[in-house]
Amino acid sequence: MTDDPTGQGSYGEPDDLAADALDALRQVTIALSFDRDNPASIEAAIREFNSRIDAVVTPFRGNAFIEEVAWQIKSECRDSLLQHIADPYQATFP
Repeated sequence: MTDDPTGQGSYGEPDDLAADALDALRQVTIALSFDRDNPASIEAAIREFNSRIDAVVTPFRGNAFIEEVAWQIKSECRDSLLQHIADPYQATFP
């Protein structure tokens, strides 16, 4: 394990702490309910999955690698949710 704040080991692979965070993120399952015709409901759903992801990565805050992964997951979830709302038959969730 390394003290590199990016969470990268000597060969560019995630260190043990980052690996633990990635495992925790892989196990997250979020069920959302929202009204596709209500923007406030959609925003609440986005806040909910952001909050759940943040809760998982809280113990790993300050690790740049994990912060980036969490941001990417939140972004992909948001984009998928909005795509699903626009066309419920085309979107797939990550």
